[in-house]
Amino acid sequence: MAQSPAEPFRFPTADNHDTRSQVEDYLEQQPTESALDHGVEESFPASDPVSVSVGRYAPRAIGRSRVSKPASRRFEDSRWRPALRTGLIAGACASVLSTAVLMLAGRRQTGSVVAPTNATSHWLWGRESLVADRASFRHTAVGYVTHHLAATFWAILYAWLYGNRPQAQSVPAALAGATAAAAVSCAVDYTVTPERLRPGFEHRLSRPAMTAMYGAFAIGLAAGCLLANRR
Repeated sequence: MAQSPAEPFRFPTADNHDTRSQVEDYLEQQPTESALDHGVEESFPASDPVSVSVGRYAPRAIGRSRVSKPASRRFEDSRWRPALRTGLIAGACASVLSTAVLMLAGRRQTGSVVAPTNATSHWLWGRESLVADRASFRHTAVGYVTHHLAATFWAILYAWLYGNRPQAQSVPAALAGATAAAAVSCAVDYTVTPERLRPGFEHRLSRPAMTAMYGAFAIGLAAGCLLANRR
């Protein structure tokens, strides 16, 4: 059975197709502007404009701002404050105990328990304090306050240098350190210190009594440092 010949390919021309209808179909298939915008928003969220808010920074006044201290200054402050607290306690203990020894030695060697303490006020009243045997505010009170302040000074210095350190918290170490501090204070009192500013009780007591007084000072210094650090 003979087959019919195939229909030849019809080249698209204005004669064999409706050009207007195809153009309309093509335009209907084109996406609208709103559809394009919606597609972009859904496909690329990062394309949204970035919202940036800029705030104002108002610097604080110089007088109110806290300026950080250097590390060395903070370290020195952290050492001086405990040393001051320890020195006040240890100085009081050393002053009271050494004054008690002065009173006992004064009674035995001069017949007056306040004679050595009175002599300490010679920096203010001169030689009359070296021969005063009676208790008085002029000599006894000034002499004891002078001795107490000197003991507190040495106690604060000792606590800052050694007394507050961990290795000085045992009894033997505290006694050894306080004995060395008492020896240094004695050497300073009677070598580089002017005559008018020396303790003064060396004019009323013997050397053994003076040694006993500085020994009591060392014991009070060690006991006060241990007490302050344990508290």
